[in-house]
This record gives sequence, structure tokens and C-alpha cells, in this order.
Amino acid sequence: MPKTTISQDRQTFRYRVLEGLIGYVAISFLIVLILLGIFSPVLLAIFIIIYSFLMVLKTSMHGIYTIYTYKNLRRWESVNWVETLDGLSSGEEKGIKILESLRQKHINTLDWGHRLNEDIKNYKDIQNTKYAEFNGVFHVPIFAVYNESSEVISRSLKSIFDSGYPLDKLTVFISQEGRMKEEFNSMLREQISQHKWLNTYNISESDLDIVYNNQHEKLDYKNAAWKDIKPNKKQLTVVFTQHPDGLVGEIKGKASNEDWGGRQASLFVQATKRDPDLTVLTSLDADSRVGDNFFQMLSFRFCLTPDRQQAGFQPLPIYTNNFFDAHIFPRLVAVNTSIWYMILSSLSDELGFFANYAVPLQVLRKIDFWNREVIAEDSLLYAKCLVTFKGKFRVLPFYGTFEGDAVVGDDAFETISNQYRQLQRWAWGGIEGFPYKFKNFFWTEEGKEIDIRDRIRHIRLEFLNHFFWSTSPILFSVIVFIPAILSTSAFNGSAIQLNLWIFTQYFAWLSFIFLAISTYITLRYIAVRALKHNKPTWFSWLIISIQFAISPFIYLFWGPPALDVQLRGIFGKYLGYWVTPKK
Repeated sequence: MPKTTISQDRQTFRYRVLEGLIGYVAISFLIVLILLGIFSPVLLAIFIIIYSFLMVLKTSMHGIYTIYTYKNLRRWESVNWVETLDGLSSGEEKGIKILESLRQKHINTLDWGHRLNEDIKNYKDIQNTKYAEFNGVFHVPIFAVYNESSEVISRSLKSIFDSGYPLDKLTVFISQEGRMKEEFNSMLREQISQHKWLNTYNISESDLDIVYNNQHEKLDYKNAAWKDIKPNKKQLTVVFTQHPDGLVGEIKGKASNEDWGGRQASLFVQATKRDPDLTVLTSLDADSRVGDNFFQMLSFRFCLTPDRQQAGFQPLPIYTNNFFDAHIFPRLVAVNTSIWYMILSSLSDELGFFANYAVPLQVLRKIDFWNREVIAEDSLLYAKCLVTFKGKFRVLPFYGTFEGDAVVGDDAFETISNQYRQLQRWAWGGIEGFPYKFKNFFWTEEGKEIDIRDRIRHIRLEFLNHFFWSTSPILFSVIVFIPAILSTSAFNGSAIQLNLWIFTQYFAWLSFIFLAISTYITLRYIAVRALKHNKPTWFSWLIISIQFAISPFIYLFWGPPALDVQLRGIFGKYLGYWVTPKK
């Protein structure tokens, strides 16, 4: 089958069926449950009992995974990363002592010793290679910006400046949108460049044949402008580049802008003769503030990963920038997103890219960078990596953190509306990702070379995650009450009715246990970071406790945004890119 673009695929019937498949199944599932409630409440009650039991098991495991990741996060954050990377770069004998001391520090902790043993083995294997120099990894954070203020972007740049990584091994690319017009873009550059701790440049390769050449590593590229960029140890080097408006084959959004920034960074590496094998690009949002030692942790995991050129690296999202200023609904969404990615970090087989992530330059060159005609650039990049590397690609957690903003608005209505649109955009990843994976796994000759078990696993995860996202909140918030509302005298007082309430109560109580874990992590970690490491006051405790007490009552509102985009997938009402407001 010849290669086609997503836009071309959308003109075919079978691809359109795939775009709507999650929606078809979700709607059919909910309709069947409602019909069962009307015509056979007993069967619906039996189904809910079984479903609740399975969800109890799943929620129990999620609680364990959350605690496991949180404990590991705190352990890795306690490491003196400057001394550790210096020691690891000083030779095998000293490096092994450092890793062995880390192993012994938590020797009785579940899985800790096993993972450190793997790191020690991998450390021995990289001796006498370029990867033995941990401080030699060159990091290129990329901000794809649109209309964000200089204050928001400057705070994010300051977090990189303060992160502790050698500044001569860092160059930030800020990809501005040409459609914002030069007056706005030049004013933004001028305002940001006023910071004395920044060393800024404004450079773009404008030859599109060079920019979009799919073999950057083979170009004899000698643009002199790039060679003027000289990272130093005292200032953070920032390069502004402008993504042209209206390019053929792309839609307006983060994916096309980030793709431009990534390609410009690749040409910078090529022109300055830097080692692409040691270059890692990190996708950041305008409001993303990296945590202390973010790049040290990333370098550590990158160097100690044997298949590093077939891997990506995912930090943990912690939405603390405006935690106590945000409306309660966006704050709950932000916290639950953080908790969810703590869960996924313990499930490496299910971890993909989300929001901010790091990818080796050689991986991006191999897959020809981002897909420029999608909205969910993170999940589609992961799908593209899976397809290109024939299923032999994985995403690893590295316990670095980035702090982002919870959704805001000028009033409660606008805030809730903005939050709904953000959840829509996140859920849209399933509508774009599922058909893309299915087509490339099952309809192409390259995809058929991938082990059938791997193909089915990835397709199953993509489908079920989005199916449960849209249906479970509605089932447990609405449909669970249908048997009682429409019950007959034969159903009332029956063993089935009694067991239904018992199991739903078990699920509710177990959910409260999970909420208690989330509340603890929020109070002991997220709130402390939001308060700049000051202890929460009694008022902070009160706010967070109320927040989690009412969270079960707004569980229903998680489902409609996902169901909305699944219906859009059925009818071909494609989502446009919406930029989350940042203040």
C-alpha cells in the first residue's frame, strides 16, 4: 500500500469507520445498558455487579501503583544529582560506588535493588563509550508558543536556568507562529531578551527544501548564522525561530509549530557539528516549569538506557503554578492528571507521551519529526514512533517533574468551559491515534512484520482507555441508579438488588481510599510545591479536603468531553486546535 497522509486517509470509508469505532461501541454500550434497565433491571444489576467488582480490583491496583511511583519520586529527588553525575563521569570504579550506595540506601524497598542492579550493569556496558560522560548530553528544550505573554514564558525559562544543569550544554528553541504577525513576535522577543541571564538569538532556516528534508544527518549543511550561537556557562542560550503560516500539508496547531522548532534545532546541531547521538529534545509548553535537576535526571536515564535510540522519556506532570488560585473543577482535573501519570509511570508497557516529553534527536530524525496534520501531537508522536520502529519503541519514566497551570478563565462559567475544551483536546488523541495505529499495524506490509501480540496490545490499550474514559463516569453516576428507579416489585428486596448496592458501596468506599491517597499526595507534595515548599496552612488543608470530598459528585463530568469527541469522530466533525489560556 502506498504511503498516504491522514488527510487522504480520511477520504476513505474504512478509515472513517475506524475514526468512529470507539464512538460506535461507546454509544451502543450505553444504549444497551439503558434498554436493559428498562426491560430487564435484573440483567443490568448483574452486569453492574460484575463490572463494579472488576473496577474494585483495578482501583486497588491503581492505589498501589500511585504509592509506588510517589515513593520512587521522593527517593530520586533526594539524590545529590550534581555530585552523582560528576562521579559517574569520573570513571568506572567511582561510578559503581555511587550506584551501589544508591542501591544500598533503599535495599529493602520493593523493586529498588533490582532496578539499580540493572543500572549498574548498563553503566559497566557504556564504559569507554560516549555515553559514559553524563554531563556531555546536549539538551534542547523546545517551546512551541502562540499568543502567550512574555511573563509566562520567562518564568518557564528561569526554571531551566535554575535547574542546575551546565548551561553550555543547553540551548532553548522558542518556535513562534508567523500568523501572530511580526509586531507581536518582535515585541515578545524584545521583552524576553531584556533578562540579563539570557543570551538570545533570532535565527531561522527559511529554505523549506532544507528544513523538510527527511535526511538531516546527510546534509552538508553550513549555514553560518547557526555558528554564531555560542552557549556559555553563565547565561541560558535561547534561539527564537518563526514558523511560517499557511504551509501545505499541515494544520494550525502545536504539532506543526513544534515540528518546525524541532527541525530548526536539528539543523543547528548539524551546522555546529554537535553529536546528534548525544542530543535530546524536550517538548515543553509555554507554562511548563521544569523541576530542580530535571535535565540531570533525564541525562542519567538516557545514558543508562541500552536502547536509548529507540526510546522516549516521560517526566511527571505536577500542576502547581496556580494551584490555589484555580477553580475547584480545573484543580481536580489537574491533580487527577498528576495522579494518573503516577499510575502509568509504574506501568511502563502503557506509558506514552503526554504534554511534555523528551525524545533523542536521532529518534526524531528517524521518524521524520512530528506529524503536522494532527491536534494531539504527543500521542501521535508516540504512535509514529511505534510504527516506524515496528513496535520496538518504549517510553520510560525518569522522575523529573514539570509544573504547569491548571485551566483558568475570567469567571466560573468560562473556566469550566475552558476545562471542557482541554479535556476534549486530550480525548481527541484516541480519535486520531486509534485509526493511525490500526492502519499502520494491520494494513501495511511494514506493520504486518510486527509481532501480532504487540500490535493487538497497543490497539487494545488505545481503544479501551478511551472507551472507559467516556463510559465509566456515566455508568457509575447515572446508569447505576436505573434498576432502582425502574424496579418492579419482584426486583425490590431481591438478592440481586441487595448485592448490587453492596458492590456499588464497595466500589464507592474503595474509591474513597484512593481519594485518601490522592489527598495525602496533594497535601504532602503538590500543595507544598505550590506554596514554594512552605507548609500548608489550616486553610490549605481545608480547601484540599473539601476539594476531594466533593470530587465523587463531579465524576460524571469526566465522561461527556470524551463522548463528545467520539461522536465527532463518527460524524467527521474534526476538532480544531485550541490553545489553553495561560495567565
